[in-house]
Amino acid sequence: MTFDRKSLLGLNHPKQTTNFYEQRSALKQNQRTAPIVGERWHDAEPMAPVLNQARVIPDEVEAHVKMLVIEKHGKRLWEEKENPAYLIELAQDIRLLLEMKAPLTNSQLDAEVERLIHALVGWGPLDALLDDSDVTEILFHRYDYLVLERKSSGRLEPAPVQVFQEEDELLRLIEHIAASMGREFNETKAELNTQLPDGSRIAATHRAISPDGHMLTIRKHRELLSEKEYLKYGSICEPMLQFLKYAVGLSRASGIVSGGTGSGKTHMLNLISQFIPDHLSVITIEDVLEMKLQHPFVRRFLAKPANHEGKGGFSIRDCVRLSLRKRPDVIIVGETRGGEIIDILWAMNTDHPGSWSTAHANSPRGLIDSTLPILFGKAEEKYSSTERNLMVGSALDLIVQVKRFEEDGSRKVVAITEVIGTGESQEERIRRTCNVKNVVPERVYLQDIYVYEPTGTVNGKVVGHFKWTGYKPERLVRTWQAKGLDAQEIERIFFSTPIMM
Repeated sequence: MTFDRKSLLGLNHPKQTTNFYEQRSALKQNQRTAPIVGERWHDAEPMAPVLNQARVIPDEVEAHVKMLVIEKHGKRLWEEKENPAYLIELAQDIRLLLEMKAPLTNSQLDAEVERLIHALVGWGPLDALLDDSDVTEILFHRYDYLVLERKSSGRLEPAPVQVFQEEDELLRLIEHIAASMGREFNETKAELNTQLPDGSRIAATHRAISPDGHMLTIRKHRELLSEKEYLKYGSICEPMLQFLKYAVGLSRASGIVSGGTGSGKTHMLNLISQFIPDHLSVITIEDVLEMKLQHPFVRRFLAKPANHEGKGGFSIRDCVRLSLRKRPDVIIVGETRGGEIIDILWAMNTDHPGSWSTAHANSPRGLIDSTLPILFGKAEEKYSSTERNLMVGSALDLIVQVKRFEEDGSRKVVAITEVIGTGESQEERIRRTCNVKNVVPERVYLQDIYVYEPTGTVNGKVVGHFKWTGYKPERLVRTWQAKGLDAQEIERIFFSTPIMM
C-alpha cells in the first residue's frame, strides 16, 4: 500500500497554484538575506527544538507553502534531512515563500521557518520533547492534555504547555509516524504499536476506541546500560552481577527476566545477553527493535503485525518457530506475551540452553503461578497444569526479578531466584533444597538466592540492601567447578554481610 505524504501532512491543493521557481524569481530583486536562519541551520546540531510555538500564519497559507516545498524537494526532505547544507537551502526556500505570502516580522519569520522545517523533515512539535534528555515518557491523554515522566524526578507531571491546538494535528502526526514505519492508523486499524527510527516505542489508539480522543504514548529510547552503570546507579551489586556472569557464561543457565511495565526488563535482558560466550550463535526476536547485542554471531527477527484484513502478519511465535530452523545455540525473545511461551520453553528443553526472555509479573512466584498459566492459555494447543509445570520446571533455571520504585523512579534487581523443579519429578531435591516435608506434585518450587530489601527513603531516594539468602545453587556451583572456576572466586559471590544501596 502506498501513502500520499501530502494527505498525511494535511495538505490540500489550492485551486490555483503558482510554480515555485516563478515565485522565487518574483522575489529575487527584493530578496533579504537571513543570517539568523542560515547560521542556525549551519550549526552542528541542525534541528533546534520547537515546542508549543504559536502559529502566526493562516492554515491555508501554511498548507500552500508546504505543498510547494514538497513539490520542489520531494524525497530530499527525507533523504537529506541530516545534511546541514540542505537544511540551510530548505530554510531559505521556506523563508522566501513566507515573505511573499504573509507580512511577518523578522522574529516571526525565523520562528515560522523553524516550525515548518520541523513539520516537514522531523516530527513537528514532538522534536523538542524527543530532544529533551530529561523526558523519559511522553503521554498524550488527549491532544490538549500532555503528561511527562522526567528522569530527574521519576514522577509523572502535567506539561506546562499545550503542544497541539486541535485534535486533527495529533491525528495527522500519528498517521505520519505510521506511514513512515510502513504501518496503518485509522478507524479500522485503531491501534498502532511501532517505533521511531531512534528506537523510541510508539503506542497510539484511535478515537474510534478512545472515547476522549486520540491517544499517543512514547517511551523514549534509552541507551542500554553497561555493567558499570548498573553498579553506579545501585541497580545491582557486584557479587550478584558476577553470579549472573558465571550462570550465563559458564553454566548456560536459561531464564526469564520478570517485572512490571517500565521496570527495566529489556535493559536487564540485554545485560544478561552480554555474558553469552562468543563462540555461540544467537538469534534475537522482538516486536520492537530495542536490544543491542555486542556479540559476533547475532541474527535478528522482527515480528510484523497483520494488516487491517488480518493478513501478512508474522508473530513472535512464528519467529520462534522459524528461528529453530536456523541452527541457533541461544534464542533471546524480547518479550513473551502469548502462546509463544510454549515454543520458547520447548527450545530451552531441546538443546538450546542459555535462552532468555522477559514477561510481566510482580514476583517470581507470580510469574510461575499466574503469568505463565495465562500465557499457556493463549496458545492453540492445550496442556494440563501438570504438563505445563513439568515443562516450566525443566526448562527454566533462573528468574531475575526487576522493579521500578515509585518514590524516585529507580530500577533495581530485587531477586535472583532458582527454579528448583516440579514436585512430581524433583521430589528428593526439593525436600533437600527447600526444606519442606510435604512436596506438592504439581507445584513448581523456587528458591531465592539474592534479594533486595528496601528500608526506607532518604532525601527522596530509596535506600536498602542487597542480601544473600544463604542458599547456594548446587547445580550451578558444580558446573562452575567442572569448568575450572576457583573455589575462592565462587565463595566471593556469596556474601554474608548485606550490601547497602
